[in-house]
Amino acid sequence: MIAYPKSSIALEYLEAAIEERELHRRYFAAMNLAGVAEELLGKIIRVNGGVDQLTSTVDMLSTIQKKFKDQMDLGFNTKKEFKNFLGSAKNGIKHMDNGKDSNALFHCEVEMESKWLIQAAIRNLNLLNIQHSAIVKAFVIKHPERSG
Repeated sequence: MIAYPKSSIALEYLEAAIEERELHRRYFAAMNLAGVAEELLGKIIRVNGGVDQLTSTVDMLSTIQKKFKDQMDLGFNTKKEFKNFLGSAKNGIKHMDNGKDSNALFHCEVEMESKWLIQAAIRNLNLLNIQHSAIVKAFVIKHPERSG
């Protein structure tokens, strides 16, 4: 039996997500592949005692909400609610949990969501200090994350 490092599997998923989005405009496939890559890489980070990009984002939003509760209410009371919101586009595709899903329609800005999910996976890749492949480098150049 052959052993495959999960980081290599995640990188393959990430590269496939980028190709689906950039070359074929298959945004839902890109979202699914990027979501799996982000989750795999995030799990590797957490198992090794680190903080993945999703946990970091949830912690930051929770802190902001608490600090500025009087000026703004994001509508979330717990970290789990923030996490569910941040994963709602990715998870909304594959789940039909309630009556509002009964018409089997999914609403989202799929081009943007697919880009954001790919960028989230790349942030986890960076946290693991995994070298970017040519495909990942090209995506980062074409779609730089804005800071500030």
